[in-house]
Amino acid sequence: MKRAPRQSPVQDSGLPAEAAPPPEPGPRELRYDVIRNRLRQAILDGRVAAGLVLLEGPVAKVFGTSRVPVRKAFEMLHEENLLRKFQGRGYLVAPPGEQPAPRRLPIDEAALGLDTPDATIRIPSESERIYGQLEQAISTCVVFGHFRIDEARATEHFRANRAAVREALGRLVDRGLVEKSVYSSWRAGPLTARAIFQDFELRLLLAPQALRLSAPQLDPALPAALRRELASPSLDLEGLLRVERAIHVDCLAHHQNTKLLRILTRCELPLIVNQLFCRMFRQPVNPAVAAEYARIVDCLCEARFDQAAEALADHLRAASKRAPSQLKALAVLPEPPLPDYVVRIT
Repeated sequence: MKRAPRQSPVQDSGLPAEAAPPPEPGPRELRYDVIRNRLRQAILDGRVAAGLVLLEGPVAKVFGTSRVPVRKAFEMLHEENLLRKFQGRGYLVAPPGEQPAPRRLPIDEAALGLDTPDATIRIPSESERIYGQLEQAISTCVVFGHFRIDEARATEHFRANRAAVREALGRLVDRGLVEKSVYSSWRAGPLTARAIFQDFELRLLLAPQALRLSAPQLDPALPAALRRELASPSLDLEGLLRVERAIHVDCLAHHQNTKLLRILTRCELPLIVNQLFCRMFRQPVNPAVAAEYARIVDCLCEARFDQAAEALADHLRAASKRAPSQLKALAVLPEPPLPDYVVRIT
């Protein structure tokens, strides 16, 4: 039975959104593999101008997908030495043996060498379609104990292929939410105060420096959008959480050290705890938190990057003091209904 297309949420704030596109028919090949293979062949064939600056957003629009698989495709092409980083946003197309200067041109199908009769992009989207629900279920269950993720049940629950479930779970492993045991089972939880403290400790050591070096490469539109969101009289909980995600993830994404960014990706328990606490208790906007974020954003808007890094460090110290009481409050909640693929380990 053909599934109805899923509508992407519309955001007027200008903040980044990772809305999963509707499922599409086609061969069961992962999205980032399709994008990587198309771009790789176009670069090797000389159909993409050397030096062309590739950005996630415009390329994702051409392929009709979110930025997530485009980011993965860029990383793979960078490892193959077909793309290289430079002192600016995005990646530079650099065929073997060439050292071209950056060329910032409009990104469309022709620029990417896709203006051919067989250029139709048909990419299955099972993994991205299920990722959000899977993340939400696992982020919730870890508060209430130790669980096993039953791969077969998840496949039935989402009516997806097993490869898509594994890919989504693999992304959650990368974020530190799920572990793969030696017996090939997927495990999640329990969430402990010690684990949260360790993540805070790592973020405090790494995130301010990552922001200091990433911030000069940011599109000025991002901090400007964050400033508008924070200044809005209608700022609500979801808006504040969008700002939180943008500061802790998007604003750090241009750091050149990909290993450092991977470590930060695996240290998201502080963000998860705060989001769960705010949503389960339907907390109003905390003026102190909003002020902490406003200080960071103001510094970014004014290109005071050292001060922005200091403001982020101050926010992390304050958040680490709030986290224990949040965790205690979550611990006394009754366990909510969980999907059948989330199985408690006794």
